[in-house]
Amino acid sequence: SRGLGDVYKRQPDMAADNLVQTTESLVNFLQITDWGYTPQNGTIAETWQGCYTIINNANIIINNIDKLTTPENQKQANKIKGQVLAVRALVHFDLLRYFGEDFDRNSTARGIFYKKTSVLEESPVSTKPARQTVKQNYDDIFADLNAARALLSDIDAPVNSGAKYKIDLVGLSAIYARVALYAKDWPLAISNSTTVINALPLANSSVYPLIWKDQSNAEVAFSVFYSPGEFLSRLAGDVFSGPNNRSQFEGDPTLFSTFDETNDVRFQSSVIRGYGTLALPARSSSRFTVVKFLGKGAATDGVVDWKAFRTGEMYLIRAEAYANTSGQGAAALADLNTLRAARINGFVNGTESGAALLQAIASERRKELFMEGHRWFDLKRTSKTIDRGTVFSPTTQSQLAPNRREWVWPIPQGERDANPNMEQSTGY
Repeated sequence: SRGLGDVYKRQPDMAADNLVQTTESLVNFLQITDWGYTPQNGTIAETWQGCYTIINNANIIINNIDKLTTPENQKQANKIKGQVLAVRALVHFDLLRYFGEDFDRNSTARGIFYKKTSVLEESPVSTKPARQTVKQNYDDIFADLNAARALLSDIDAPVNSGAKYKIDLVGLSAIYARVALYAKDWPLAISNSTTVINALPLANSSVYPLIWKDQSNAEVAFSVFYSPGEFLSRLAGDVFSGPNNRSQFEGDPTLFSTFDETNDVRFQSSVIRGYGTLALPARSSSRFTVVKFLGKGAATDGVVDWKAFRTGEMYLIRAEAYANTSGQGAAALADLNTLRAARINGFVNGTESGAALLQAIASERRKELFMEGHRWFDLKRTSKTIDRGTVFSPTTQSQLAPNRREWVWPIPQGERDANPNMEQSTGY
C-alpha cells in the first residue's frame, strides 16, 4: 500500500499546475503530466490494481473476523474491523476521485465498482461486476464510515499511542470531512472537520517545519509509516531525489511568487531556491527545488512518513463549507485567517467575502497542501481550467479545460479485457 501511495499521491501535483517538469526529468510520467494517457497506461493500471488489491485484503478481514470473535475479544475485534472498514471506504473514495465522472452526492453518472467481497469468497469466481453510479458509491462509502465509527466507539484500548499510523476516531472524522467536501454535504464537512480541529490544534511556526522531517506529529490525524533503509520513496524521488541530486519536477514559479517568502513558514518547508545536496552542483536561484518529503531529520533519502490527513486541511475544508453555507461567511473568514496567521509571521487578518473569499480559500489550499495530493482533484471538483502558462520541454501541454475527457481516467485495458462489463470512461 505504501508503494501505491507513492504513485497516486504525487500525481495530483504533477498533472496539475503545482509542479514544473524540468530537463532533468526521466519522463516516466509524461503521459500523465501531458494528459496523453490511454487505457494502456501503466501508472493508471498500477493505481487501479493496487487499490483493488488493498480492498480485496480488507474484505478478507471484514468478512471473516466475526468467525474468530468471542465475547471476550469483541472489543479488540471491533478495533480491527473498524479500521479496516475505514480503509475500504477511503480507498474506494480515492478510486472514485480518479475514475468517477462526477462528484455530486446524488449523481447518476458512472463511478466505480464498490467491492465488498474478496476473490476467495466470490461465487461464481467468474463474476464480472459493472460500474455503479456515483450516488451508489457515496452510499457505500458513508455506510462503511458509519459502521467504522460505531465499532471504533466500542474498543478495548486506544488505536494509536504517539504517531497516528492507524485510523482512530479522529482520523475517521478527517476522512468523513474530506468525503463530505467532495459530496458538498456542508453540515457533515463542518461537523467532522471540527472534531479534528478540536482534537489536534494547528502547529505553530516553529513546529510546522518539523512535521515534514518526522520530528513532530503535530496536527497529523493519520499517516503512513516509512522507515529508514526502505526503498527510496518515489513520492519524493520522482520529484526530487536527494541521493543523486536529480530535480525532475520543481515548484511552479507562479505559485511560489504568491508566498510571503520571508514570513510564510510553508515556503522553506516546501521548496528551497537552487537547493543542492552534497551531490553538487546547486541550481539557479530561480529554480524551486522541492524539499517537502525530503527525509527524516537531516536525511535526504526521500524516506519520510506520508501525512494523509492534517488539521491544516480540516481548517480549509471547514472554511469552504462555511463559505458555501448561507450566513456563515464570517465563520469561513475566521477559519481562513486562523490558518494564515499560524503559517505567516505578522499576518494581518484578511477581509475577503463572497467570491473573493472562495478564491482565497482555494489559493490557500494550493499553498497549504502542496505536494500532498490535492491540486488535481481540487480543480476537477470545482470545474476549473488548468493553465500552466508558457511550458518548456519535455512538457508540451499548457491548458486543460473542464470539459476535457482527461479529467476522468480511463478504465485500464487489462480490466476491460478480463471484464467487458466494466464500461470504459467516456471519450476513450
